[in-house]
Amino acid sequence: MSEQPKNWEDVHRELQREIISGQRHPRERLVEDEIIARTGATRHAVRLAFAELEKTGLVVRERNKGVHVRDYSIREIEELYEIRECLECQAARRFTRPVPGETIEALTEIAGRHREASRKQQFGAVFELNNRFHETLYRACGNRQLADAIQHYTFATHPIRTRAFTSGEIREVAIAEHFAMIDALAVGDAERLWRIIESHIRRPKDFYLKANAIGEYASIA
Repeated sequence: MSEQPKNWEDVHRELQREIISGQRHPRERLVEDEIIARTGATRHAVRLAFAELEKTGLVVRERNKGVHVRDYSIREIEELYEIRECLECQAARRFTRPVPGETIEALTEIAGRHREASRKQQFGAVFELNNRFHETLYRACGNRQLADAIQHYTFATHPIRTRAFTSGEIREVAIAEHFAMIDALAVGDAERLWRIIESHIRRPKDFYLKANAIGEYASIA
């Protein structure tokens, strides 16, 4: 048992890091008693941590089966990403004029912090700042319902996206793409913005499929 019992936020960060880094595998069950024994946290704290992980889509709770790391079939992945591409393409089309300077400043500040967290391999911060960057971007498209829908499906693909964070090469490309998106927004180049976003969306999906060798994909990966 840990010398000092951890609160729910500590437990959440630890489990989040384990899932993002691949230490916890798809379909792996999270056992309350094991986590309590390892962290010294109360059962209530562990359950609060599970609830936060479930909220962001990293785990799934099933009746009589407990909590496990979220998993997907190839069909689910393709369907989710088809929806994301449709929604995010529509949002990109709305940026036909340069966005306000304060939006550019906010995105640049977030992208800079994201780059620094990546270089330090602070995966929890990378995860949080990446989400904040995209939420800020899509909130600026001027359609709140569209931005909410994008956020919903982004959460639905968190376990897919986060596995790619363990690859330094993919993180570096993603960082460069964030700054390229900012450049496109600054001049109102919607077409260029969508081309960047399209690649940005697909790369983590391909990484996840290869990393997990899912179903028929295993034979071609």
